[in-house]
Amino acid sequence: MTALDLQVGQALGIRPEGEGPAPVLVGGGFEVFFFYGGLSREEVLGFATGAVSCGVYVEDAIPVLVLDIENFGGLEVAFNIFVEPEEKRRQFFEATPAGSTAHIVLCDHPGSVVQAVRLIRPGVHAISEIKKACFDQLTLYRNLSQCFQAMGRIYESISPEEMRRMVTMRPA
Repeated sequence: MTALDLQVGQALGIRPEGEGPAPVLVGGGFEVFFFYGGLSREEVLGFATGAVSCGVYVEDAIPVLVLDIENFGGLEVAFNIFVEPEEKRRQFFEATPAGSTAHIVLCDHPGSVVQAVRLIRPGVHAISEIKKACFDQLTLYRNLSQCFQAMGRIYESISPEEMRRMVTMRPA
């Protein structure tokens, strides 16, 4: 199942461990599922229709997609290539970043019911940065756990506001 197949109100049938983002590689691009509880109708509408800008922060081969959604707020999504099976990695790395799109999906938590689905266009530069950093992860880290540890260190050492100051945000 991909984000294109999802309908608002549909239950995903999964129980994520906690609130937050879950990126998934799809072909040459990606989808990000955001799981949050207690969202207001206005926040869901903001996620579904607000103007989106994005940038990519990279540290120690960890790419963080930084999103700002008007009338919703900021989101940060770190990618760990070790989460994905070999075939998905290969498709992601081999696809050209030109014209790459991504789907973002807002789901409630803990129910995992789809609240909103939308298409964004991060741009060739952002997709290229994410791909390069993910490729570098394969040589810098030995496994999934090491990469997650690095992600944790980054999130502890820099705030979302600092990330935004360090990247160029572009309309998506």
